Amino acid sequence: MKAFHLSPVIPSQPGGRVEGSACSSRRFLVAALLLSLLLPACDSFEKNTYRTLKVAKVEYELLQEHAARAFLDGRLTDEQWNRFAIAGNRFIAAHTFAADLMKTYQQTRRARLPQPTGGQAGQLAPDEKSDRLQQLQRQVSAALAQLPLLLDDLRALLASFDSPGENSP
Repeated sequence: MKAFHLSPVIPSQPGGRVEGSACSSRRFLVAALLLSLLLPACDSFEKNTYRTLKVAKVEYELLQEHAARAFLDGRLTDEQWNRFAIAGNRFIAAHTFAADLMKTYQQTRRARLPQPTGGQAGQLAPDEKSDRLQQLQRQVSAALAQLPLLLDDLRALLASFDSPGENSP
């Protein structure tokens, strides 16, 4: 899987404005539709995993855009932006970990089984391969389950910045 570059960096913008809406359901719909068209050769576990990774990435980018716009408009202090960046880095690390696990799952699934006359060293027997794939599926699922929680943390953090008294410099 191609690694995503996610970073809490304030986008440069010429007129002091960042276009788009943090609540843009249109972007989400387009991303989900494209993803469903691009993954016909994958099994349902892989489709669901890629869909979850892509949707989580899009959600994070929307939250990041919202935070960057608020910072550039002077509604977030440096300290608040730094807090968002730290929480964003936790999401990025979890997302990257889930993507790396999925890559390992795919490599294991595609690995050739040893020949019946005595396999080569380093290859998994059919039962070992099946067990390893199940283990990786559980690990990927557990890693994916963390992403919505981390996104919720980012949303709550941004909401707390909008609270009275929190935004005073």
